[in-house]
Amino acid sequence: MPGEKPCGQSACFNPITERCCVNPTSLQGQSYSHDQTCCDGTLSHTPGQLTPHVSQLVSDCCGSRACDPLNQCDLQILTRTQPHSKCCGKELYNKDHQLCCGHVDKGRKVLTKMSRHHLCCGDQQFDPRSHCCCQHITEPLNPQPLNASCCAIQELRRTPPAQTVQNKTIAQSSPNCMPGEKPCGQSACFNPITERCCVNPTSLQGQSYSHDQTCCDGTLSHTPGHYHSASCGSKVYNPDIKTCCCGKVSNKVLGVNLCCGTTPYGVEDRGVLCCNQTLHHVVEDGYQCSPGGHLYLPSREMVCGSRVHLNDPGKHCCGEETYYPRNEICCNGRKHHRLRNVSCCGGKAYDPSSGQMKCCAGTLYNLQVQDRLPGEAQCCGSVLMEAGSTQTCCSAQGLDLLYPTQPGFTCCGHRYPNASLWSCCAGVLHPRPEPHNTTNNVIPGPRLLPLGDLKTEVLCHSRILVGTVESVSMKINKRSIVMVNAMYMLASRGHVSAVPSPHYVTLPDHCSFPELVPGNTYIWVKNNFSGTIRFISDLSDDSFPLHSILTMC
Repeated sequence: MPGEKPCGQSACFNPITERCCVNPTSLQGQSYSHDQTCCDGTLSHTPGQLTPHVSQLVSDCCGSRACDPLNQCDLQILTRTQPHSKCCGKELYNKDHQLCCGHVDKGRKVLTKMSRHHLCCGDQQFDPRSHCCCQHITEPLNPQPLNASCCAIQELRRTPPAQTVQNKTIAQSSPNCMPGEKPCGQSACFNPITERCCVNPTSLQGQSYSHDQTCCDGTLSHTPGHYHSASCGSKVYNPDIKTCCCGKVSNKVLGVNLCCGTTPYGVEDRGVLCCNQTLHHVVEDGYQCSPGGHLYLPSREMVCGSRVHLNDPGKHCCGEETYYPRNEICCNGRKHHRLRNVSCCGGKAYDPSSGQMKCCAGTLYNLQVQDRLPGEAQCCGSVLMEAGSTQTCCSAQGLDLLYPTQPGFTCCGHRYPNASLWSCCAGVLHPRPEPHNTTNNVIPGPRLLPLGDLKTEVLCHSRILVGTVESVSMKINKRSIVMVNAMYMLASRGHVSAVPSPHYVTLPDHCSFPELVPGNTYIWVKNNFSGTIRFISDLSDDSFPLHSILTMC
């Protein structure tokens, strides 16, 4: 189809919304979205396997299967019992207190470290302060005392003739100069008062030169009879009669010279205009350059993208084309007929009050086709979530990822860690020193929801605060926020009241709230009884947030 690209020998994919997973043996391909992972299956010899519900943005591959490195171990998928657990064959071990020794083919085993200095030597461990790890031709690796002959041989092999190399380098890079002179490259000296230094960038050889010469790319050029010269790339020219434009030497024109690409022109010249490094000769006054570098006459023309159109009162740009805002709506460069309550979702137009369509970050879903009720449809970025509690959406600034819901797990930014292994503070993970007992019902802080996922009864019948975050600071374990352009709204009644600027908000527990970005606009929905914040929604991607709120209510 137009806009698609080949994926292996059997499929196509849309590079904007999908990725390509190819089996390198059969060259068969299949497309997949960002909530899946493609593994090449090197260990299991089953390449090109897709693992659903595990985003490639946060996963690792274990053979042909994907795993979450926060909660699972590599090589073989095992559930971690500690944050820094590693795999040792089919066992888990803690690298701080244990070693994984032995050969992969012959089987590896976990050894408890005798000290923090101990290292593996075959399937044994040794202290490098008193022993070395030796291997005879017919015998396996074996620790030996440092006075053993094999330890002395290893030490000789590890010691390079560094002094000879260093002395040679020093001799090459430091020429002996007379008092008052300075090095010029690796082979010459120059007097900085009367001379200059010209160094070849390839060989690093240098030579001194006087004012009647010019150095271009390490090569000297003589300019007899001239004390004034200039360089244009690797060329030398007389700036009294020539000019340099983008590496090209040309004759000067009358007046003060300017460059338009490689062409010189006079600043006083009438009838010339430089647009995007191209010189145009115009026949009448009034011509201008568009932001994209296109020549047009504003009194008669308008530029949309790269196309020039005849001007018409009431006409505006929509992508490369023109449209009439009174009768049409422009959605990402595409125009549609303007109907009552119409809004944009990506490049499509829809009526959000109909309850039949759901917009998820620019992707429009038909809920009737999806067999979904409007009240249960929720977005996770551009993906429509499954009904019920089978999926959890974890969000960070500009990133929303879906995970299969698991007891004892909770969101930390866009990650979904096991709360018994990891703690979370304002979207930042910290390993727990010891496994932490958690209940199946982990109570997270307020979620960062898209506006379309806020329930109508909550958004419309609660007193909400809308404002732009100007700065964020910490005070003990609390978070202090300064907001500007803030207002309180009761959307169901159309009540809007401005708040004096700046407006201050204090969050009681810094760690339980998501990261807030200065410059972004947010909705704060409070509990009508306790005053605690229940939901936060980022409105930064909404061009008309107040219109969107009132349309939903």
